[in-house]
Amino acid sequence: MDEMNDRELFRVRLLFLDLVKSFFVDEPDAEKMSRWRGTFSALTKEQVSPRFDNAVSEISKALNSKNLKDLQDEFYKLFTDPFDGCAIETTASYYLNGKSYSQALVDIRGLMDEAEIIKDMAISDPEDSLVVMLDTFASLVEEERVAGGEKVKELQGRLLSEFLEPFTEKFTAVLKENEHADFYYLCCRVLAGYLDLEKGLVVSVNVSKS
Repeated sequence: MDEMNDRELFRVRLLFLDLVKSFFVDEPDAEKMSRWRGTFSALTKEQVSPRFDNAVSEISKALNSKNLKDLQDEFYKLFTDPFDGCAIETTASYYLNGKSYSQALVDIRGLMDEAEIIKDMAISDPEDSLVVMLDTFASLVEEERVAGGEKVKELQGRLLSEFLEPFTEKFTAVLKENEHADFYYLCCRVLAGYLDLEKGLVVSVNVSKS
């Protein structure tokens, strides 16, 4: 990333945020699977960071060994099945506060208010859901691209360090232990590897500073 110019870097960041969001936004279809295969096949030829490169290698192998129904069945079992009663939670409140619709949701809404970001009303998921958090992060990256400023980078840093990173660590651990989560555990590893790269691009926030 360091060798890119600013314009290219913003483009790549937004593409990657859209890519990792695409894992979790809805059940995969043939077009999405084809996109994933092509993208990760190309990424295996690049060297970005050991953590990210390893995750890319593993998910590329999985995509070449699985078919679309495998991925659809896994997504349904993990995130949709209304009869199993064990659907995987995807909100920061659940992992950071122990229950949904709790303090993390309040705090993320406050961050979005500071950033003047309004959630799309067509999205039923709460603001602290993974998909909406990634949308919010992408909005902050786009704002940085257009207007710049330290404030927007500070908001990126807070969203990353206070919510996305700790959420992803716990979310990944849950999927690692789930017997049905084969492919989507690898998706979490890609997400974690990418967030690690983002950490080097945003302002660190001292949350304990008064």
